[in-house]
Amino acid sequence: MKPLKFYFDKAVDSYEKIGILQKKIALELLRKIETGKYSCIVEIGSGKGFLSIPLNEILSFEKYIHVDISLEFLKKLKTNLKGKHLFINACAEDIPLKENLADLIVSCSALHWIKEPEKSFIKIFDILKKGGQFYFSIFTSNSLKELKMISEISGFGSVFSLKKAEFYIELIKSLGFSFDYELKVYQEIYNSPKDLLIFHKLTGTNYTESKKFSGKNSFKKFCETYKKLFSNHHGVYATYEVLFIRGKIE
Repeated sequence: MKPLKFYFDKAVDSYEKIGILQKKIALELLRKIETGKYSCIVEIGSGKGFLSIPLNEILSFEKYIHVDISLEFLKKLKTNLKGKHLFINACAEDIPLKENLADLIVSCSALHWIKEPEKSFIKIFDILKKGGQFYFSIFTSNSLKELKMISEISGFGSVFSLKKAEFYIELIKSLGFSFDYELKVYQEIYNSPKDLLIFHKLTGTNYTESKKFSGKNSFKKFCETYKKLFSNHHGVYATYEVLFIRGKIE
């Protein structure tokens, strides 16, 4: 099984055009971020800059550090952001930054890939100074429930195991931070089940922990069953649930 970064590296040239959902989520998170002056901003999973680029326009800062698992994405982003921006190729579980560095941490559509948030979130929050703010958007387990169901029925493919929204809410509560949250559901329309699969491939989000061989018959069954159960007059649909969190280290 290839690592997560392999899938994002392959999607570097298609992500900008195909990542319509990711752009919507970045815009929603952007609306929630408090404008002002920050000494140091850290973004986890900067990707193609759907959040980074507009934040660069509306925030005042001395340093903006971009962390991403994909070196290819960082190379592309570096061509669009100059000056006070630094770029670190690292995974969210092991960010090589010192404690009490940032007064703002943001992450859009990235933290759901962390396998053990109980450990990694503590390290992430350690990067924040006292009084620092954090803004996250995280895909939850109610995402792609249609795809998961049809994969199980047809035997075609598999879906990355996401955690419930309540898991993240309770985790941050247990750490004692002041925060609020909002759950939003997005329903995206695709021309066909095949187009849905292509969307995830071209955005690098087709990674799962248990890749398995699937033949032509199971793929055919997948497409037929998906279309039968989850389609309307616009096309086939897929549901995504996103948890938006904003908080502060008191």
